[in-house]
Amino acid sequence: MGSFGVDTGATATKPSLERSRIDPLQANLNTSRIPALDGLRAFAVFLVIMYHFTYAWVPASLGVLGFFVLSGFLITWLLLKEGDKTGTVSLSGFYKRRALRIFPAFYAYCGGWLLLLLVTGHKVSWPDVTSALCYVSNYYQALFHPADSFVSHTWSLAIEEQFYLLWPVCFYFGRHNLKRLTWWLAGVIGFVWIYRAVLTFVLHVDQAYLYRAFDTRIDNIMLGCLIAVLAKRGVLRRLWEMLSAKIYLPLVTIGLLVLSSHFTVYSATYRDVVAFALEPLLVGALMVQVIIFSRTRSWGWLDAQPLRYLGQISYSLYLYHPAIGYQVFKRMPGAPMWQSVGIALALTILAASLSYYCIEKPFLRLKDRGFLKRIGMKNMAAVAAE
Repeated sequence: MGSFGVDTGATATKPSLERSRIDPLQANLNTSRIPALDGLRAFAVFLVIMYHFTYAWVPASLGVLGFFVLSGFLITWLLLKEGDKTGTVSLSGFYKRRALRIFPAFYAYCGGWLLLLLVTGHKVSWPDVTSALCYVSNYYQALFHPADSFVSHTWSLAIEEQFYLLWPVCFYFGRHNLKRLTWWLAGVIGFVWIYRAVLTFVLHVDQAYLYRAFDTRIDNIMLGCLIAVLAKRGVLRRLWEMLSAKIYLPLVTIGLLVLSSHFTVYSATYRDVVAFALEPLLVGALMVQVIIFSRTRSWGWLDAQPLRYLGQISYSLYLYHPAIGYQVFKRMPGAPMWQSVGIALALTILAASLSYYCIEKPFLRLKDRGFLKRIGMKNMAAVAAE
């Protein structure tokens, strides 16, 4: 792999082509579409959906956390790839792509439901809607604890949007020395771990703030950024080899994630202080493992077309599922659970598909026009979800 023409801190000295031949992580990362990540994204969104569809035992927080780690990794990897190909990073281009990717579907969803509520004479909580439209609903909900509404779930989107505003600038100024950027990312992550513990044990901050605030959850996203930078540098190969030494090791990682999420049910303190630090590490490890094993028979199903499609429409699935689920369960109070959930799922996938093909995809063509060629990718699916 190339660099920016500066010290990247890599320890390997062999040419990138030779290294890719013996390093499955590098080989799979350097394809036109990183395999298995759409499958992980599909699982993440369905954890959230099934939790909201009355399956309270499903660890929805793992789904949100998974999105954070994946977003940090993919956004940083695209920035690294752009810098590698062009020698620089276009901040204006980044923000333009983000706007074209996020805003059309988001404002179509918000505008559509808002119009429906107004036409049918339902009460609208304008502070909820305004905070969502301005991407500050995470802090609004953390501080004011509003009742659930059709924009309650936008707190996580607000965190990601705040990350998109800040991270490219930090990356731009740190891109010339990836080793220094590595230590900076590790320092931010470690600081947030300590910061959350202080907020919990010393200041006794409300749990809603710890769960939803950007300053208390940014380490989840930064962990994905850190993994991307480490992968680009080609370091920690011994760790990646250990994580992928056996084909069953991803099951061990999944088991640890399930065990940790079980403990969060009984202790909010464990969730806020331990799980929010430990689980991103496990999600990051799982991400690396499935990328490495994505060409194997045991884990190749994560890159199957149905999961890839669900991963590609995961943004709209996340947007539409609470409102659709609420309407379905409200109108089917006596129906069997499997029937209500099945109908809600079908309608959510239908709404997300319509959003993807009628709203998102036309803007994705604008978003990716020229950028794929710029970074050496040919397949839009490689970057469509981001």
